[in-house]
Amino acid sequence: MTCLRAFALAVLLGSSPAAQAQTHESAKSPGSLAEASGFFKAPPIDGCTITLEELVKGKSTALRGRWILRKGPGEMGLVSAGRVEMLAVPQRSGEVLSLDFRNGRLMAGSPVLGFMPVAVEDRAPPVPGSGLRAESAGRGDLPDGAEVFLDEIALGPLACGPDQLLRLNIEGAQDSGTGHVLRQSYRLFLVDQSRLSGTYRETGTAGRFERGLVTLERR
Repeated sequence: MTCLRAFALAVLLGSSPAAQAQTHESAKSPGSLAEASGFFKAPPIDGCTITLEELVKGKSTALRGRWILRKGPGEMGLVSAGRVEMLAVPQRSGEVLSLDFRNGRLMAGSPVLGFMPVAVEDRAPPVPGSGLRAESAGRGDLPDGAEVFLDEIALGPLACGPDQLLRLNIEGAQDSGTGHVLRQSYRLFLVDQSRLSGTYRETGTAGRFERGLVTLERR
């Protein structure tokens, strides 16, 4: 799989000696999605079976378009006097994120944060601590201490678990104009050409952060 990541970076960086050196150094880092030929019509994507190489070589074109974000359930933290108060965040939807290519690289477009690069990772067991606590995710059916990595309630039954899905990571930051920096990060799993799901985290105003489940559906 390391070779596939190197391949993805090589497509983005070119074949110069400097690029090859950078590719070697970055072989263990998440890759980027290179734009395939505009004449290629991408077939539907099966997240449980598609390989990283297939996604990089052309099927990433199936992700182009506008997506609606459906957030929640989740939680919001308020820091006051050195203490953190956690509050439940209700489910909501309506935000729109666009995915398209800019200079040969897949980018996410946000009305708030502008354009953000999309990085891809190969399938692997989710890192402990990167998910949402089952209690915060509204999953009382799961054991105490369990983590939730995508919104299986919103998605319905899946043919495979998150450890068998490719991942798309999006991160962005923007000065809010109030002296604070608004940061957003999304850790998404590629379910199919019409659904992405995972977790998000937002920080902005001093002493406040928000995290929860998020599902992106084709508009």
